[in-house]
Amino acid sequence: MAYKLTYFNIRGRAESIRILFSVAGVEFEDNRINGEDWPAIKPETPWGQLPYLQVGDKTIAQTSTIARFIARRYNLVGANEFETSKCEELVDACSDLSTEWMKFLNEKDEAKKEEVKKAFLDGPAPKYLGKFDKIQAENGGNWMVGSSVSWADAWISNALERMEDTVDSNLLASYPNLKKMKDSFYAIPNVKAYVAKRA
Repeated sequence: MAYKLTYFNIRGRAESIRILFSVAGVEFEDNRINGEDWPAIKPETPWGQLPYLQVGDKTIAQTSTIARFIARRYNLVGANEFETSKCEELVDACSDLSTEWMKFLNEKDEAKKEEVKKAFLDGPAPKYLGKFDKIQAENGGNWMVGSSVSWADAWISNALERMEDTVDSNLLASYPNLKKMKDSFYAIPNVKAYVAKRA
C-alpha cells in the first residue's frame, strides 16, 4: 500500500505522523511543499489544511485522525479496548497541553513572550506533566499504556521534544518517569534512524 503524506517543509503537525511511520517501519512519500505553493494547493485539500495522507486512491485528513489510522493499521493502539481508549485519552490530554504551549510559540512580542512562557511553566506544564509522569510510573516498564509501545508514546514524545526545544531544555527534570518513556521511545532503532536523517 502506497502512502503519501503532504505537509509544509517543516516538522510541525506532520512530525508525529512521520514518527509513527518510523515506529511501524513503513515507507512513505514525504511530500513537503513550500509556502509559496500553498495558495494553489489549498483549494484541493480536504479541509483547506495540512497535513493530509493519501492511501492509494483514498485521502485522510486531520492530524490525529491520520495518526490514529496508522496506529490501528500497525498495532500501536494497545492490546485491548481499554488500552486503546487510554491511548486516545492521553493523546487528547497532550493536545490540550500543546494548545497551551502554542500560545507561547505564537507570541510575537518578546516582552509578552516571557510572560506567556512563565505562565506555561507555572501552570499547564506541571499540571499535565505531573499527571503523565504518575501514569507512566503506575503503568511500569517503559511505556504510557500496556506493555508495548503505542501511538500515545509517539505523540507525547514528539510534543515533549518540541517543548524542550522551544521552552525549556530541562522541562522533564522533575518528571523522571516521563523522561524514561521519552528516552526509551527515541532509542527504538527505527525511530533513532529516522531522527538521525530527518530534515
